[in-house]
Amino acid sequence: MQDDDEKRVAIVGMSLRAPRGVADVDAYWEAVRNGTDLVTELPQERRAVFGAEWDGMVTRGGYLSGAFDFDAGFFQVSPREARVVDPQQRLLLEVVWEAFEDAAIVPADVAPAAGVFVGVSGQDYRRWFTGEPSAHWTAGNGHSFAAGRISHTLDLQGPAFAIDTACSSSLVALHTACRSLAAGDCDTAVAAGVNLVLAPWTTLALDKTGALSPEGASRPFDAGANGFVRGEGCAALVLKRLADAVRDGDRVIAVVDGSAINHDGRSSTFAAPNPRAQTRLISSVLTSLALSATDIGYHEAHGTGTQLGDRIELEAIKTALAGGRLYVGSVKACLGHTEAAAGLLGVIKAALCLRHRRIPRQPHFDRLNPGVDLAGTGITITGQEEPWPPDAGDRASVSSYGMSGTNAYVVLSPAPDAALDVASDAARDAAPDAGADARPGPAVSGFAVSARAPGALRALAGRYAAHLAGTGSAGYPAFAYTASHGRTRHEHTVWVDADRPGAAIPALHAVAAGEPHPAVTVLDPAQPLPRPPAAVRRAVATLPTYPWQHGSYAVRPIGATG
Repeated sequence: MQDDDEKRVAIVGMSLRAPRGVADVDAYWEAVRNGTDLVTELPQERRAVFGAEWDGMVTRGGYLSGAFDFDAGFFQVSPREARVVDPQQRLLLEVVWEAFEDAAIVPADVAPAAGVFVGVSGQDYRRWFTGEPSAHWTAGNGHSFAAGRISHTLDLQGPAFAIDTACSSSLVALHTACRSLAAGDCDTAVAAGVNLVLAPWTTLALDKTGALSPEGASRPFDAGANGFVRGEGCAALVLKRLADAVRDGDRVIAVVDGSAINHDGRSSTFAAPNPRAQTRLISSVLTSLALSATDIGYHEAHGTGTQLGDRIELEAIKTALAGGRLYVGSVKACLGHTEAAAGLLGVIKAALCLRHRRIPRQPHFDRLNPGVDLAGTGITITGQEEPWPPDAGDRASVSSYGMSGTNAYVVLSPAPDAALDVASDAARDAAPDAGADARPGPAVSGFAVSARAPGALRALAGRYAAHLAGTGSAGYPAFAYTASHGRTRHEHTVWVDADRPGAAIPALHAVAAGEPHPAVTVLDPAQPLPRPPAAVRRAVATLPTYPWQHGSYAVRPIGATG
């Protein structure tokens, strides 16, 4: 029998896209902790594509900026093919790449045993097509290709498949990835989810069910809740077995202690939730982990904002998790319901709550759903941000319930001290330099800046310069190591010979301006990078992500009617 610690899975990298231009984890945390409403009206250029077909519908939602943007050149996709590929697949490629960068793992280094598990359910882009399909149409729009394209593009050779259980898809993908790691099917896994609202058909179908809020606002758990708004998003996690992550010096963001999935069985209607199934699912995971309800301090609920669904879910939470001090929230109040991506966006929120030891406020919550009584349960839905209470459990959990009837539940715990000691950079980078010439502890000879195109190289150098301006000298070795050895080497590479931030910043400004500098050496593609001193162990710093060189690709001109 496998040791419990061997079943635990480390989240070592994560990346996302959320509505209204939220494109990184820090911006997401700021939006979530402040309870920012990211819901807007449907962008006019998208409405114009289908014209009057949108009329009379609830079109407020959480929409991504630049949903059709893609760096086709980076991924070696021709413009002709890029136009045909579902923007969801294109978005996944960029977000998964960023998750590997966040983990400081070069995909090629783990490729032989890396698996990909993608939650995806939308097929709106099919409705953009007119006339005969092209040779790229099938691979560009089938669900299975959402996972296969990632594996093909990054040469990842472990298991790869897409999962569609509707709203629970991405949390089921995370559960499946963890099982694959535990079974030894792969040593590194990507769990991802994506959702884009690109055509009116699904919105119309949901509107017919009465699930959408007529006022265009999601109010989970509130007495005034009257449905949800649709949301767009993408999230990706890079996962490893916890023991492997600690051994390899990875920065562990949070730990997946355990997970499970089940089905509602025969509920009152096919799409209706089953409180008994939800309760059994939560209880089964806690039992398998030898935990009690009091070990969970925060629960990220499915929480769509429908009267029936919220009431059933809160009753299940009461039955399975009451007993200690428990905060409950739902990020859907900020984003809308991001459907296939919702579970992982909830996991990232929960992981950030664990990292920052904060409970975000629940927006759009004034008065509890009158069908639920939480008195004496210890369960709180808070309208203001609060510190994680010392008398609450130290773990978080996340639920996703699919309209298909498939449910998923995950328990997370903070990164263990060993992993924090090996790779955490937060405390080191938080302190500004004592002086421009202050020297870091370990000897650092410099670092690489590398990109696939000259314009991207200049942009990345500028991002690195801005980042180093706020980085303490003690964090410089981790920065240099991550930039040189935690990022993929591309065709265009320069070496910055600098032993401290004060020396590196002007050199980076020169690279960004396309100008020579005595500390900058242009490397040939085959020329090896200088290696770090043997005494410098692997160190992971959070660096700016790759600067995508976007073009806009669609089979119809954006904004054209008909």
